[in-house]
Order: sequence, then C-alpha cells, then structure tokens
Amino acid sequence: MDKPTGVKNINMKGIIIAGIVIVIAGGWYLVSSKDAAKEGVMMEDGHKGDSMMEGDEVMMKKEDDSMMMEGDSMMMKAFRGEVISGALLEYSSEDYKKALASERLVVLYFYADWCPLCKIEFEDTKKAFKDQDIDNVVGFRVHFNDGATTKEMENLAREYGVAYQHTKVFIKNGERVLKSPETWGLERYNEEITNNLK
Repeated sequence: MDKPTGVKNINMKGIIIAGIVIVIAGGWYLVSSKDAAKEGVMMEDGHKGDSMMEGDEVMMKKEDDSMMMEGDSMMMKAFRGEVISGALLEYSSEDYKKALASERLVVLYFYADWCPLCKIEFEDTKKAFKDQDIDNVVGFRVHFNDGATTKEMENLAREYGVAYQHTKVFIKNGERVLKSPETWGLERYNEEITNNLK
C-alpha cells in the first residue's frame, strides 16, 4: 500500500533539513579546525603549522606588555596619574605639583580632542616620552577647550598664556623655559627635551 502524499512530503522535508544541518555542521567544523591551526595547535604529524610564528609573536608581545607594565608600575610609585606613554601622564593636580617640586623638567602639552593637528602630533609626543627617564623629565597632557577640560586646566592655560591647542610649555626649577604653539615632530621633541635637560 502506498503512503499518502502528505507523508512523502514530510519525509522529503526531513531529508532536506537533515542535509542542510549536515552542510552547516561541516562548514562550522572546517572553520573551527582552521582557527585551531592558526593558534598553533599540534597537527597530526606532531609539528605545529606555519602559524606557530604567530603564536611566538603573540607570546613576545605579552612579554613586552608585561615589561611595560613593570615600567608603568615603577612610574606609579612616583606619580599616581594615568600613564599614557613612558614619562607622559594625563594631567592631575597632585602629580603636577609633585613634578614642580622636584628637579625634573616638566612638559605641559595642551591638547584638544577635536583638533586634527593635536591627534597627529600626539603620536610623536607619545614616542618622544616613551623612553624618557622619569627621574629627569615628566610630561602631562592638559586638555584645552574640549569636553575633558577642567577649571584647573583652564587656569593653567591662563597662567602660561596659552591661546592655542597643541602648545607646549617647558618648566624647569619652577620657571617657564620654553613655550611653543607650533606643531612638532619627533625630532623636534627629542631636540628640545635634550636641550632643556642640560
């Protein structure tokens, strides 16, 4: 006796759905096994794939990050503010006063988050302070006419006659020794810091 056509349709739908599930599961397995190979998982022959280099690079990066964290924590013993790069911090009143009371060269960088020149220059600012010795120089990013500017930052800009964002002010032994509204590159930063540390 033949099955009614409704039963045949149900069986066909079931077969089609099962086929779709198998294709999806197979595709997922293929993608998963490629991801595992990228992470340096052992292959059947006992060797790691070419992606092992990627794993080594990740491990080296983690070591670099941990060394940087150690350096940052050493800096945090001297100052409490957020470290941006090496001897460059986000401005805080407490850290600024501590820096002024020391024999360090103090650098203020007046920054506006809406200013495209500031964003470009700030990459060189970070590089310039990355390898600086915190015992000799400390830099502060001071917000100027943007959403993060505080009354204290406004007063600091007024004190040093800052009229434009991306102005740099160098202070040594409590005296302003340099003020520059020009945009600097890495070479100029290194030159000015070196000259003012003498």
